[in-house]
Amino acid sequence: MSVFEKDSLAAFEKLLLGYQKAKQSSAWIEKIDVLVAKMTHLPNDPFSQELIALFSYHYSVLSEDIETIIDKSLILREQKENKQRFVTINRRFYNIPFLPRKTFLKSLRVFNHEGVECYRVKSEMQINFSILIKWIIGNKEYKFPDLFSFNPKVKQFHILEIYHYSQYINLSNTNRKDYYDFFCDYYSKMQLINYLDNKLTSKTLTKPQFQQLPLLLVQNLSTSQQVLWAYFFFRLMGLKLRVNTDASTLTRFLHILNNIPTKDYKKSYYYTLSTRAPYIKEDKNLLKDLETVRLHFIQCKLPVEDIEKEIFTLVSN
Repeated sequence: MSVFEKDSLAAFEKLLLGYQKAKQSSAWIEKIDVLVAKMTHLPNDPFSQELIALFSYHYSVLSEDIETIIDKSLILREQKENKQRFVTINRRFYNIPFLPRKTFLKSLRVFNHEGVECYRVKSEMQINFSILIKWIIGNKEYKFPDLFSFNPKVKQFHILEIYHYSQYINLSNTNRKDYYDFFCDYYSKMQLINYLDNKLTSKTLTKPQFQQLPLLLVQNLSTSQQVLWAYFFFRLMGLKLRVNTDASTLTRFLHILNNIPTKDYKKSYYYTLSTRAPYIKEDKNLLKDLETVRLHFIQCKLPVEDIEKEIFTLVSN
């Protein structure tokens, strides 16, 4: 385990400890979903999102070390530094004698970083005649500014994006340690999300008491999960689907494990799914099945790197 993985694991354990304490607290018992959302909240500004995508691919898929990823991140920062997003605000005020300057807004226009107008406020000044008459006859309750009211009219052309920025990095930051902490924070939060997803799944799974892998497969997995299990099991043996093996072999293997005749295997649901493996479902449902299969691999003490790479690819997209 690398130093980065140890640091991420330590950060994950802190998050998990906070979650477990909150579960025992009556103050959070009914708002635990809100707490989890806050604990796993990620920055959504463009720079942070690009760094997360960069990390998900280069770390989880290409297995590059964290220092190489930080190097790539600093290069990306240089490319984006001169393309910072911003808004320009133009304001005008009513300047009338006896009225405080720059107090009553006449117009406001907001432009995005591309110079496109997104938002406009125009205030119409109106005289309150009833107050004017009282003021003329000497009613000291009112002062000159009270004679006027301003009715703002708002027109919105485009929705302005409001970003949550990272506490660790920004486009002006070149400190490698801050980038390290940024990725550590992201990775630990993803571990917490995966843990909580697995926790619900694991309640339906009994701890394996058997030593035979096929028996565990047959008894605990659905048809689609069995196909994914076999797909990654073949990968461990160096047999990649559509490269040096095919859906027919995968299907016959599953038929044998389930004591199903192999004669008409191409008519089975196993074969239909095997031809599409590993993308046999929509992303959300596929992710749940991958998490279940990953849990089985761990229980059987099998490597899970290939499964985790696929999970991170789905999550990052």
